[in-house]
Amino acid sequence: MTAPLHSIMKTPALFALSTLLATAVVAQLPAPDPVVTEIYGPFTPGAAITDNDAVLTSFLLSISSSAIQSLTQVTISFELTGTPAEAGFAGDLFASLLKTPVGGPVSVGDPSAILLNGVGITGANPVGFGYDGWNITLSDLAGTDIHTHSLVSGVLTGTFQPDGRLAPGDAARPSLLDVFNGGTGNGDWRLNLGDLAAGGTMQLVSWSLTLTGADSVSPVPESGTWAAGLGLAALSGALAWRRPRRN
Repeated sequence: MTAPLHSIMKTPALFALSTLLATAVVAQLPAPDPVVTEIYGPFTPGAAITDNDAVLTSFLLSISSSAIQSLTQVTISFELTGTPAEAGFAGDLFASLLKTPVGGPVSVGDPSAILLNGVGITGANPVGFGYDGWNITLSDLAGTDIHTHSLVSGVLTGTFQPDGRLAPGDAARPSLLDVFNGGTGNGDWRLNLGDLAAGGTMQLVSWSLTLTGADSVSPVPESGTWAAGLGLAALSGALAWRRPRRN
């Protein structure tokens, strides 16, 4: 008589064979790629940002020897404050992080994250927040949107999500730091700053960039592809919101 199927599966020989096959499958799974973290800076330009000027001031970091072949996280830290103290106006500032090929020209297809875009500006508040500036880290993994976090006065500190908005009053945030994910660490990284309204002066005291990723190529397409040119679009959106200086 033929043994029931459940009896056959319980025989020692077949159990050993099934265990061997399962082990073989596990053994063939690829090991995870080593995670690499690279910190660049802090850089201390101590540079004033021209008041009421749509021409952005650019701070260049050129990286050509990064071990990262597939970025998974980008964070940026900066101290950007009023000069002299209490002379800044946060809602005036636009900031973006742009990545281009090393030594190459800037083009519409380059990924760009919007770091600041008229913080506090809404339909009900056309001038934004009036605090003195920032000494912060921006990370997509933070819990609070920098655009909506208010401060009565002084310098804002802590870790926040970047603005990500193409225009200050937008709800959508398509240009966060994940636009760089999937790309390499190498490139010309530019921190671009602009003071888009009259009155109040600010300076970039210091900044640094932290890159995290794998040292082999990720099979995931670079998310920056669909976000190409958002930095230029965001500056256009910010300029559309330019308004007379408050009294």
